[in-house]
Amino acid sequence: MFKYLKHSILTCFIVPGAALTVLLAPQWSFLVPIVITLINMIGDNFTSPDRSVPQYSQLWILDGFVYLYVPIVSFYMFTLMWLISPGDFLGFSALVQAQLGVDLFQIKTAAGLRGLLSGTFAVGYVLSSNHLYAHELVHRTTDKFAMLTGRWLLAMTGDAQFSISHVYAHHANVGTSLDAATARRGESVYRFFIRSTIGQYKESWDIERQRLINRGVAIWSLHNRVLTGLLMTLALYVVWYLAATWIGVLIYTLVIINAKFLFETINYIEHYGVVRVPGTKVLPHHSWDCDARISSNALLNLSRHADHHANAHKPYWELETFDTSLQLHYGYISTIVVALIPFWWHRFAAPQLHQWDLHSASPEEKKLAQQANLASGLSLFTRTFNAFHTVNEGK
Repeated sequence: MFKYLKHSILTCFIVPGAALTVLLAPQWSFLVPIVITLINMIGDNFTSPDRSVPQYSQLWILDGFVYLYVPIVSFYMFTLMWLISPGDFLGFSALVQAQLGVDLFQIKTAAGLRGLLSGTFAVGYVLSSNHLYAHELVHRTTDKFAMLTGRWLLAMTGDAQFSISHVYAHHANVGTSLDAATARRGESVYRFFIRSTIGQYKESWDIERQRLINRGVAIWSLHNRVLTGLLMTLALYVVWYLAATWIGVLIYTLVIINAKFLFETINYIEHYGVVRVPGTKVLPHHSWDCDARISSNALLNLSRHADHHANAHKPYWELETFDTSLQLHYGYISTIVVALIPFWWHRFAAPQLHQWDLHSASPEEKKLAQQANLASGLSLFTRTFNAFHTVNEGK
């Protein structure tokens, strides 16, 4: 049974626990991201790797964890919406007190500004997980319900366009200069966040524009999935406004930025520095891979990213690990912490990319890698270029 339950960590434990913290101890909810980060770091670095690919007979359970996440995380977002509302929004406190005898309104009043800021930080951090579950769903392009559910999860973080740019641009262009979601050598995560966010919206718009032109449909219409995605997020903004006027709008914007930044950091570490000749087959060595246990179990095997890009049709429970030159040894959450400090991150990534250049890259990719090393402007990579050039001259 554990082989099923290991993928329920976020849905059944972390998000409900975080929601209860925001409601019952909002002034301490800033600890939610800290505790989650520490659990992941300790679990990934002090337990053995998980490379297993179990056989499952009850696939509905694995799908159930994905869909169950939606109402649970929606309630979690509501807890912050209620916390910042000036009164008892939708009579929630009165309902809880009548049923459970807990006076949430008194707790909210005592929480003050500290509780509001802590709750905002906690909810933004956890809502970055929406991309994980949406990622699984929007790859099911023939399943309308899965696509709609995934788009709503993304709309909660202002990123419904991801269902277009990720599936139709990122997977086709990964590792090339055409892909907004591939981090360049020498690029910091902060610069990447801005470039990738803007670039993905442009990719989605271009894809939708061409699709609608081919169908003879007006671009500025509700057939445009970029526009409908923005309208979905706008509808959520209206709810936040009704709950807490412009304070609600501001808080929701901070939540979106927090969630989006954290997920873009994952994008950053998944393909950092990889190069590929446009039009060539996407292979496992075009992604950083990770076999850390908690990263695999809690993040729906997103850490097995090499297999996901090589075989995008696979559901999360079928993904395997690969022994490529690029390995996130510390696990996903630990590596995010490293990536937030550019100097530390580049020192972590450069040696592995050097090995990738020497042993994994095709002859055409070796040339692109040399160009990328020079363009990085960092001595860590330019030294690699010089060493690589010397080796080739000696052959």
